[in-house]
Amino acid sequence: MLTIATPTYGAEKFDYDIKSPMVFLAGYNGGNCNGCEWIIAEGTITSETPALFKAYLEKKKPNRGASIQLNSPGGNLIAGIKLGELIRSAGLITLVGKTVGERASFDREAIKDEGEVAPESAKREPICASACVYAFVGGETRFATKAKIGVHQFYDGKSASDPLAKTASSIDRSADQLLAGLLLEYVIRMGIDPKLIAIASSVPPWGEMKWLTDQELTELKIDNSEVSYTPLSVEPFGTQGSFAETRSRSIYYSFHHRIYCKDRPDSVYLAFSFDAKGGNADYVKSMFEGVLSSSSIELGTSKGAQFFPSKLFGVVVTKGEQPTVQASTLVVGATMADFQAADRVSINSNLSKHEGNMAFWMSFPIKGDRRKIGIVARSCVK
Repeated sequence: MLTIATPTYGAEKFDYDIKSPMVFLAGYNGGNCNGCEWIIAEGTITSETPALFKAYLEKKKPNRGASIQLNSPGGNLIAGIKLGELIRSAGLITLVGKTVGERASFDREAIKDEGEVAPESAKREPICASACVYAFVGGETRFATKAKIGVHQFYDGKSASDPLAKTASSIDRSADQLLAGLLLEYVIRMGIDPKLIAIASSVPPWGEMKWLTDQELTELKIDNSEVSYTPLSVEPFGTQGSFAETRSRSIYYSFHHRIYCKDRPDSVYLAFSFDAKGGNADYVKSMFEGVLSSSSIELGTSKGAQFFPSKLFGVVVTKGEQPTVQASTLVVGATMADFQAADRVSINSNLSKHEGNMAFWMSFPIKGDRRKIGIVARSCVK
């Protein structure tokens, strides 16, 4: 039977030494907000770490989109990959961070962040290095810029302590190549630029760690926290027409944003499709209804903006293995030519904080070849 590891520090304080085996605990700052709670993952990754984390997940059952803060010098490489697989399957967000605080009275396995790091703790900057990096990239969304993230070659302890010793057999060399192939397949599957493996492979373990710059973290897609939008594409609307689409991806919401016309080019609709596999379909449905029934649509250009009323057409929840929420609204008075001339589509509203946030995420830039909107205008939905 597995037991969740608990640190061996003083009775009430948490200030973990990352040279010790990794532990998993619940952290919170006493607030009620996104980011007020997180999973603490601090220490060296050992062969037992994946099993301990699996047990933690089964016990705590964190929601998809929960955060895990890693603070680790590395450790067992295969275990780091397995930890990353578990993080991805749980749909977690990864960050690098150190928690210092007191045990919470409501939960003896939870740590309440003190808000200020003690001077001796401040000297120990949170890091994610070596095998920890491969755990980190398991995050569906990854906040990596401004963090200390380092890589080097994988190695065994004996060869690192005596680089000139003849310690490797032909079997060892074969195993190294198999491991390199495993790493390459893994980072590609996690959505990381395989150049990461080339960079790590160029740094010998007896030399200095290669600390990745913010630019490298972004270019290698280790950090993917920024909102991204695909260029416009033209997609078929059943057998009766087409629509122009851009897709957004962010930590909070990811949408299909669609522009189409019904019967004629001066009858323009916006549609939004949201993947609700995380179980929040009813919440998103209510947000769509609130936003689109009480908003105006702004079409921004370099010369200014045009505003059009929004008339909610409908919101539909599709059940099944891949549930979706789809909403559409008539942009009263707008034409497809207006959209073709625009740089950005914004949802304007004087709504509650939550609906206002949703309106922000539903807004989108028009990127790519805008002539595709003209193509859609010639194939309005019947």
